[in-house]
Amino acid sequence: MTFDWMDARDWQLLKLLQTNARATFAELGRSVKLTPPAVAERVRRMEDQGVIEGYTARVNLAAVGRGMRVFLRVQVLTKEYPKFLRTVQAIRAVEECHHITGGESFLLKAAVRDVAELERLIEKLSVFGQTVTSIVLSTSLSHRLVEPD
Repeated sequence: MTFDWMDARDWQLLKLLQTNARATFAELGRSVKLTPPAVAERVRRMEDQGVIEGYTARVNLAAVGRGMRVFLRVQVLTKEYPKFLRTVQAIRAVEECHHITGGESFLLKAAVRDVAELERLIEKLSVFGQTVTSIVLSTSLSHRLVEPD
């Protein structure tokens, strides 16, 4: 799918929405010199075309008691993929699950309260195969805006 139809104003709007998804069409319009209806039309087109998948709030995980971030790589037998994926879907601490190439099958990003919760998470995943866990010490880049090449 190509998005050649997006012009400079569409990209400006996309950048503004990534920075503040709660901005009104009037606020956005003032920034890109368009009327609110014109902004609404462009935003709806980006939504309809799948450029904008949704709107969400970023949560400070430490503030809600889940300050320990971890990445887990899990080696899973192919026949166990469906069961593994059902298990991962049921674990609230898991934020992301990616099927990857290399020695492991899946890369998971999770946020847990403490080492004890991390240990329980590893135990749940270890039944599927070997796990490798990395604890995040600090994050220098957590969210990069999507911009044109």
